[in-house]
Amino acid sequence: MGTITEFFRQHRYCISQKRIDEFSNDLENLLLRLYTKKLSRKLSLRAKREHKLIMSIRRYLRKYQQVILRRTDKSKVFHLGDAHDYQRKVLEYMQETEAYEEIISGVSPLSANLQQVTVLLNQLYHAEKPLITKKQYEAMYPKENETELTHLYFIPKSHKIGTPLRPIVAGIHAPAILISKYLDDSLRSVFNRVARRRIYINSLDLMKQLENYERQGHLLSTTKFITADVKNLYTMIPKGGALDALYRFCVKHGKNGKIGNLYVNTIIPLACLVLDTNCFVFDNKYYKQIRGGAMGSPFTMTLANIYMYEWEQLLIEHQQQRNELYGRYIDDIFMTSNEPVENIEALLDRENEKDPNIRITYTIHESVEFLDVLIENIQGQLKTSVFRKPAAEPYILPYTSGHPRYIHSNTIQTALLRGIRLCSDVETFDQERLNIEIALLLNGYPPNFIKRHLKQFFKNHNATSIYQDLHAETYKKLHLQLLNESLTHHTGSNPPEEQQQQYAQTNQQCQTTTSKKQPDIIIHYQYESGP
Repeated sequence: MGTITEFFRQHRYCISQKRIDEFSNDLENLLLRLYTKKLSRKLSLRAKREHKLIMSIRRYLRKYQQVILRRTDKSKVFHLGDAHDYQRKVLEYMQETEAYEEIISGVSPLSANLQQVTVLLNQLYHAEKPLITKKQYEAMYPKENETELTHLYFIPKSHKIGTPLRPIVAGIHAPAILISKYLDDSLRSVFNRVARRRIYINSLDLMKQLENYERQGHLLSTTKFITADVKNLYTMIPKGGALDALYRFCVKHGKNGKIGNLYVNTIIPLACLVLDTNCFVFDNKYYKQIRGGAMGSPFTMTLANIYMYEWEQLLIEHQQQRNELYGRYIDDIFMTSNEPVENIEALLDRENEKDPNIRITYTIHESVEFLDVLIENIQGQLKTSVFRKPAAEPYILPYTSGHPRYIHSNTIQTALLRGIRLCSDVETFDQERLNIEIALLLNGYPPNFIKRHLKQFFKNHNATSIYQDLHAETYKKLHLQLLNESLTHHTGSNPPEEQQQQYAQTNQQCQTTTSKKQPDIIIHYQYESGP
């Protein structure tokens, strides 16, 4: 019960140690009683059924060892695959990217990597004129007793044709992981500020830009949408080229030779160290990543973004000159164009040839999917709706889970908010509402529970006419209202002055309330008899 004692100590409650001990013992006895109490018949039957299912899966996997079970990429479902096919795809990926080199000595690189990290940090901190502060040194120094060699594994992308694999380097205790986190924290905010107008935080950014594009009269019947995917971005960026791009970025956007509290000439050797210590074990062999960054290392995404930001400058300039949209979400690009298809293809093919490390595959059409939005140009009219990948399962938090009931209520509200923000008209939203209701029913939500919360949602937004009569004008107002509400949640957005003042007042009130009220221990749900 040390956690409880520490809680009272941190928040300076005036309680004697005797009273804390009594409370701790009472709480321990209560939890013991609740967890050892006999299950209700309903929960007992459910536990037996789920145990039987788990055991049958284990027996199947033991019997058919050529079957591999993995969680899929970008979804919550599992994928059963053939072990031989899986191994073939892994080898093909390694050969295609040429990003991994086997350490033929057979000696674990963990000790050498740890030494590289500690030596560099000590050099920077103990220099005659220290290049990092004590706080930075302690934040980046590895916890030697917890350090582990990373391992590589692959997860299937079942939403793509042929089910390719995505490599993940699990390095939560890698020697350089704290340096990677520190660099990411220092540089990501700077990159987001610099590139804010050209990167999408989420699909709401895309929706706002599209509706402004239509409002300004740029969407015509000839407008085409372009989506492009950068192939294997994290593993294909060259180390030297990425570090050069990082140096140029830091020099251009830093102040007095520094990014935050780090000197540019300190950032580069730290970044180089993160890339050079990307070693891992896979299939009982040791490997070193000699190209790109590890997918699983925090700094990799920021480094890839900086490299891509240089690569895309000509495209950005081309689009700006023609009042067209250009935006990127990591390795996914979205553009608009009113030029002939041949001109667009020529432009993208030229961009595809200028850097051998960056390869894009693109689609040009009046109807495209980007992130979770289906975007259509219907005779010069913009139509958007929620897009789900064909392999996506209608899985949400089951109603039978032991979560507090308000979590299930919030699940419905969040789905409706997403639908209204992404669907451009009331008829499209009504179809999305039906999809939401079907998913809820499939996950065990009672019809009355669904109906009550749907009515409550529209009542809270003074929009019951949408639920009852599909009132188009009311829906349009609510759509714009909810879309614009998210302006204050993203860096670099510029909401109207009145909204800014209102947000500032609300924020001040929240800060005042927080300063007066200490955090509480809240027990949401006593799992005694089940949901």
